[in-house]
Amino acid sequence: MSKARDLHSSDRDVAFPMPIDVKLGERLQDHESDNATRIADELEISILKRDQRRKVCPVYRRDVHGKSPGILKAKFTVHKDIPTQFAKGVFVPGKTYDALVRLSNAAADPDLSDDNNDHHGIAIKLMGVKGPKILETDKEAKTQDFLMISHPFHLTNDAHAYATLSAMSNSWNPLVRAAAPLSLGARGLLNGIWLKLGKIANPLQIQYFSAVPYALGTGHDRQAVKYSMKPVSPLQDVIPPHPERDYLHRAVTDTLSKGEVQYSFMIQPKVGESMDVEDSMTGWSEEESPFQRVATITFPQQEVDNEEVGDEELNALGERLSFNPWHSLVEHRPLGTINRVRKVVYERISRVRDERNGVLREEPSLAL
Repeated sequence: MSKARDLHSSDRDVAFPMPIDVKLGERLQDHESDNATRIADELEISILKRDQRRKVCPVYRRDVHGKSPGILKAKFTVHKDIPTQFAKGVFVPGKTYDALVRLSNAAADPDLSDDNNDHHGIAIKLMGVKGPKILETDKEAKTQDFLMISHPFHLTNDAHAYATLSAMSNSWNPLVRAAAPLSLGARGLLNGIWLKLGKIANPLQIQYFSAVPYALGTGHDRQAVKYSMKPVSPLQDVIPPHPERDYLHRAVTDTLSKGEVQYSFMIQPKVGESMDVEDSMTGWSEEESPFQRVATITFPQQEVDNEEVGDEELNALGERLSFNPWHSLVEHRPLGTINRVRKVVYERISRVRDERNGVLREEPSLAL
């Protein structure tokens, strides 16, 4: 393991990411930094309330994406013939990285049944990534994070609406809490409904999307891109007629007990003004800009629940780890309002979880 970092309550403030990248289309909203802090404040209050209700909480969970169907080992191999315009940052032709991957259901409650309408996430942490990272507390870390969800869009583009949603969701008044989704407006409410219609049979058989854009490169030829992961195999399981509470975990366990699973890691470059880096509520047209395969993620055959091979320790590590799109090389700098807000919110909540759990911050550094 790398050297751990002890964080205290005096470290609460997280620097808002400035300056923005105007060349790649970023536009700062009014009071965006203040709204990011408001969201972080509300989520911290929510976590503390939840902790008080639980009384005893040996492992303090995330505020969202609380339940994981699997913490997995993987290999991330960049294609030798990757197009030159994409060969930047971690995308070194022919290079292979060890990776830790956390699958997740989006709901905050880790006790919800998998047979619940929800969307799903995947967080990838590459190891052995040299070079300074953007996130101030992880400058020297040898890791790189990629975060994706099961839809190509998010709930909102608006930091103020996001802050209002957080405040209303945290209200003592049940009527205010019930009305919270209305703060997103008609389009955001519709996106929220689509995100909730997400029952799946197997988290290793669905496509994932970054939904928000990232820079690729740092020079005059840098570009805005989105990422996606798509399973190589067309195999699709069916949801059991009477699913168990943790049937997604069982599906992952059974799948990887039989053999490896491969995903294509893909890049979608921005090609026109209609592809707005500040609009995370709309997926970019794949007809105008098809996703291009640049790497392969391989989940080797593995025993997900076998304590004898250390998977209990791996699962515990997966829950301790934080994932943040700003835990990144500058060549993959996050773009857009939602990503700027995420820097403040994700880092704050990570610090709160570590403090409440009484653990030190650390990043994995050993090969798997």
